Amino acid sequence: MRERFTLDEDAILRAGSALLGLILLASSAVSFELAREHMAALGVICGSDQAPHCGWCYASVGFFMTGVSTLIAAARRAPATQRA
Repeated sequence: MRERFTLDEDAILRAGSALLGLILLASSAVSFELAREHMAALGVICGSDQAPHCGWCYASVGFFMTGVSTLIAAARRAPATQRA
């Protein structure tokens, strides 16, 4: 008799978190390109005395940090539960 394949809830959540992390890193790359185009249009680097940081700069850093954090969380093992 064949064994039934059962989906492991932890593995599904890890795969979903890893996919989310990759999507967030891709969003960071898109935001970075838009920030570069914005800086090129202004002719100065965002954050200098003449131009404050634009929303694309903040979005790029935010997406990057969140994406890396999500990938780290997806790579960690769930703590073993102790049964009494």
